[in-house]
Amino acid sequence: MIPAGHVGLILALLLLLAPMFSLVSGLLSGGWKPVLDSHRIILADVILSLLLLVAVLLIGVSRRYNWERFGFWIPSGTDFVFVAAIFLLSFLLQPLFLFGFDPGSEEATRLREGFFAAYHPGDVLFFELLVVLSLVILTPLFEEVAFRGVIFGWARQRLGFMEAALFSALVFAAFHSGYVDNLGPFWGLRAMAMIFTLGFLSALLFERTGSLIAPTALHALFNVQAVLPLLIDQPTA
Repeated sequence: MIPAGHVGLILALLLLLAPMFSLVSGLLSGGWKPVLDSHRIILADVILSLLLLVAVLLIGVSRRYNWERFGFWIPSGTDFVFVAAIFLLSFLLQPLFLFGFDPGSEEATRLREGFFAAYHPGDVLFFELLVVLSLVILTPLFEEVAFRGVIFGWARQRLGFMEAALFSALVFAAFHSGYVDNLGPFWGLRAMAMIFTLGFLSALLFERTGSLIAPTALHALFNVQAVLPLLIDQPTA
């Protein structure tokens, strides 16, 4: 069983994300003047993601409990058609929630350009690799271990699938509520609806496969849609 105390530790880490990012970013700014401010943001993201991933894994091994629903092994008998269908659905959802309804609006353009300015690697190979490492590898790994492995896993041991999936997806969306402040209520709530849907689909994949591989791959694919425009010097669509 996953102890409730471990869920509390994960939630505490998530609540401290913003001040921890500010601390890491401030430490970097104190001894380094990057060519682009986005380089500092990217590097801070990588460092913080590594620290959080290590912290979560240390929480997991700090006492022995059943890791049966908390692994990255390839399960036998996976319904790959079902998994592929979920991947395709996710691929279609992101532009639909964010910019699919208003692709040419001034507000959508501003938001795309803001994200581009914050994470654009500036055609520098090192930071292009860091963008991929941060948004496509480390962030999906950390968030799937935290939200699906621990939070959904803990809830699933006590509730039915639907209740546990909805609970974990709500927690997942709630910890991205900063989008409402950054994007405004209209776009922020749409972003949170997208994140909630991603969380539910990830929980569904975890339930069907018993492994974090499929949810993490789904999350990575979701983020690839945002990363690719950064690497080809185009504001995300």
